Amino acid sequence: MKKYHRHIKLSFVLGLMLLHATLFAQLNNTDLSDEIHLNPNDSGKLGLSVTNFNYLRNTEYFNNIELGRTLFGAQLHPRLSYQPNGQTTLQAGVFLQQDFGAVPSITRVLPTFSVKLRSKNNQRAFIFGTLEGALAHQLIEPLIDINSAILKRIENGAQFKLSTKKIWLDTWINWERFIDRGSPHKEQFTAGINTHLVLYQTKTKETRALNPSGIDVAIAQTHHLFKPILQFTAHHRGGQIDKDTSNMLMQFNGAAGLSYQFITPNNYSFKTEAYAVLYQENTNSGFYPYRNGNGFLAHVFVAKNGFSINPTYWLGNGFIADRGTTIYQSVSIDKAGYAEKMRELLFVRFIYSKKMAPNLILNARFEPYYDVRNSLMEFSYSVYLSYRLNKTL
Repeated sequence: MKKYHRHIKLSFVLGLMLLHATLFAQLNNTDLSDEIHLNPNDSGKLGLSVTNFNYLRNTEYFNNIELGRTLFGAQLHPRLSYQPNGQTTLQAGVFLQQDFGAVPSITRVLPTFSVKLRSKNNQRAFIFGTLEGALAHQLIEPLIDINSAILKRIENGAQFKLSTKKIWLDTWINWERFIDRGSPHKEQFTAGINTHLVLYQTKTKETRALNPSGIDVAIAQTHHLFKPILQFTAHHRGGQIDKDTSNMLMQFNGAAGLSYQFITPNNYSFKTEAYAVLYQENTNSGFYPYRNGNGFLAHVFVAKNGFSINPTYWLGNGFIADRGTTIYQSVSIDKAGYAEKMRELLFVRFIYSKKMAPNLILNARFEPYYDVRNSLMEFSYSVYLSYRLNKTL
């Protein structure tokens, strides 16, 4: 236990040291996320939305928790929409995925349907059907798989979102597997909440002053933002009317964190975050070697002009999250029965994002990491090309 606390203290010191690092746009997954388009000015009109997502993600992993793989392909999601009024849109489409080299090459064909209602002040939104899901939930990687944009992009259920000057909230339920009487498998769903509260914020303002030559010039002030963050997910596998005799599973994961960001007058962006992360299984399924665990995650983001660097520290103690990124977990996805209760990882992510044309964005990432306890250095790299079109017909 003393050694565990010593590592936590070390991670805080590392974060403070990185405050003085050379600054490089804040890391986010907006380029890999979806949003249902709703324009109040398009009341009574038909619309067309098209999302094209092209991906190459390769993990050169040879560890016992996760073996490397290559995901290479493209997704196409065309949708027709109708807005009966300025606050409602109905959208229907089809999601197609092609994994290069697969047989058949079209690996998924899914119908999608969404109803999105938004308040007149644009602060509240309710979605029923196909959600703004996967990475759009903005969960930390131990709680959501970074590959979900490729493997589990389509989520269906219900979602409520709130966005004001002080509060941002996303709460949802993703119904993953339906059962009927006599089904050979159990029902599955995942529910979640992600929220942050702005405690302190300053907006960039211009003031007038004399420079050393006596010339009156405009000086921009630094923009600061400080907020606590709370994230929670619950994964359920059960039901009463199926024929599956395996055990029920109820798994909870949570994260409580603090985030501080500032943007300098010359458009350098800096952000640091720290989270306490928890895991709890409230059933006795016997699927996993641990029924509770915890972890500590610390990020530093530094960015400018589309280039960013993201050092990350992770310390996990018996941590398990079924919907989380595998490399953070204490149980293996590839070797049955293998577990590492303590996981200590150091990442340094290098990201480049560029708008290639209207609605077309390129995102490239190189992500080496070091497994401290196994003295192992590995890496992954990704290239994403996203195209989004929202057009009134």
